[in-house]
Amino acid sequence: MRFGCCGPIENMPAMRAAGYDYAELRVVDLRPDDDETVYAPIKRQIEDAGLPPEALNVFIPPHHPVVGPDRDLEGLRAYVTTAMGRMRDLGTRLVVFGSGGARSTPPGFDHHLVPGQLQDFLLLAGGIAADHDMDLVIEPLWRDVCDTINTIVEGFVAARQSGHPRVWTLADWFHVFHNDEPLETLAEVAPRLRHIHVPVPPIAGAPEQPTDPGFDEFLDALLATGYDLRMSVEDNGKRFTDFQAQAGPALDYLRARVPAS
Repeated sequence: MRFGCCGPIENMPAMRAAGYDYAELRVVDLRPDDDETVYAPIKRQIEDAGLPPEALNVFIPPHHPVVGPDRDLEGLRAYVTTAMGRMRDLGTRLVVFGSGGARSTPPGFDHHLVPGQLQDFLLLAGGIAADHDMDLVIEPLWRDVCDTINTIVEGFVAARQSGHPRVWTLADWFHVFHNDEPLETLAEVAPRLRHIHVPVPPIAGAPEQPTDPGFDEFLDALLATGYDLRMSVEDNGKRFTDFQAQAGPALDYLRARVPAS
C-alpha cells in the first residue's frame, strides 16, 4: 500500500517530512483555465517540494458544469486536456472525479438527462486520461453534498457502464459512513476499485469524530478484498489543527494497521 495525504501545495514539505509516499493535490491549483506563464511557477513549487503528486482531486470547478443546461462539452474537453497535460507533466497517475458542485443537478433540470450527461463526461475524460497514461477515478459523495453517484456501488456501476478501461471508482470511509453503506459492498466493487480516501484517523489529542468507531472495520473490510494500491488521508472532518505535528501520527496509525506490501 502507498500512503498519501490530500492538501494544498503549501503542505507538501510537511507531508514529505511526515513520511508519506505521495501528495494528493488539487487540480484547480494547477490553474488549468490560465496560461503557461501562470502555471510555470506552480510547477516549480511542486517539483521543489520533492514529493511525487501521484493523485489529484478537486478536478472540475463549478463554472465548468458536467451536468445541466449550461454544460459545454467542448469547454470541458479543453479544460480537462490542459489539466491532464499538466498532471502528467508532474508524474500524476490518477485524478479523482468528485467535483460535487460541477456534477450536482441544477434546480429545475430534468433528472432523467443526468446519467447520460455523466456518461458523456466519463467517456470524454477517460479518453483524455488514456492519452496521458492516467486513470480517472469516480468519487461517490455523501448525499448531503451531491445528488449524483453517492454510493460506492453507484460509482462501480457508473465506471462499468462507461465501458472505458481508464475509468474506475474509489471508496472513502467518510462518505461510506455518512451514506450508511454496508461494508460488505466493498467486495462487490473491488473489480473497479482503484483508490481510497480515509478521513484523518483517531490520533492523540484530537476530538472524537463520528467516523472513528468504524474506522478499523473499514480498513479490515477493504484489506479483505485484496486491495493494495493507494490510500490518501483527507481531512473532511477538519480534525487537523496543527498539520505539521499531526500528519505523522495519522500516517503512523494507518501503517500500524495495514500490512506492508
